[in-house]
Amino acid sequence: MALLIVTGLPCSGRTTRVREVNSYFTERLTQAPSLKSIVVVSDDDVHAEKSVFEHQRAEGRARAAFLSAVRRALTPSTLVIADGGAGMNIKGYRYELWCAVRELGLRCATMHVACAPALARAWNQARLDTQAPDAYTAPCLEELFARFEEPTPEARWHRPLFVVTATGAPGAIDAAPTPCAALWEALTQGNAQAPKGVTAPTRRTTNNSMELLDTVTQQVIAALLAQRSMGTESGTFPLLLAAMPPVSFTMPPGRTFPTPARLQTLRRQFVRIYASKAESDGLALTGNDARPNLAKLFAGWLQEALA
Repeated sequence: MALLIVTGLPCSGRTTRVREVNSYFTERLTQAPSLKSIVVVSDDDVHAEKSVFEHQRAEGRARAAFLSAVRRALTPSTLVIADGGAGMNIKGYRYELWCAVRELGLRCATMHVACAPALARAWNQARLDTQAPDAYTAPCLEELFARFEEPTPEARWHRPLFVVTATGAPGAIDAAPTPCAALWEALTQGNAQAPKGVTAPTRRTTNNSMELLDTVTQQVIAALLAQRSMGTESGTFPLLLAAMPPVSFTMPPGRTFPTPARLQTLRRQFVRIYASKAESDGLALTGNDARPNLAKLFAGWLQEALA
């Protein structure tokens, strides 16, 4: 459904805001029929130690692991909160996450927890004194300050941008209220990101065939991801499609369930191949059986491609 990107200097105010947002979203889960779960992806989920940000090579691997974890969590029925810690301090990395969301046609928003460097230093020192696992070394923290790129609403991949300012002493954070209701509205009712132009189909076939190809294949992908979100990742299972009979799908034995990005890549390949064939052979997708037949054709093609 959507992705919330959380960024800002490391401080307890940021951790508090993420927990507050997660709690608020969970309470309103039943108010969005198409939303099944709230997922928070953090550094801890990819086993990224704070020390990785001291070395560029190790940091790159941690960023890649986090991006993969977010991609795996993104589905049409999941709202993902991406709190990647210091890994979110570079705007290019936030742009990568936005592109991953745009690829799937989902919604995206950014929450920036603005924190003064002095407060972040005091917060970090308190953790160093107690040898807390979430503490950064002093040189690493200063490096993060120097490299932090604050999000701005001028950049399209930061919009809509919500800013919360954290001030005060460590352990007694005085922060502006988190706009939980506005975040919820943006992520559940806002405009979905349009796919990138380079991946959008441009060829036209007769009788609106391209529109039908795009719509039906997206429905099949959404049904597959919905099954995965319910824990079904192997064997034979039905794909529940709107206004169409269920389509049987069998995951090839020994194959892991494909990521959303992989499914979208295969979907675009199928659309290009079938659209080209429709133009060259004069084929048209018409009649009452066009949608179910196309859904079966695409499901079968996916099984062969994954095998």
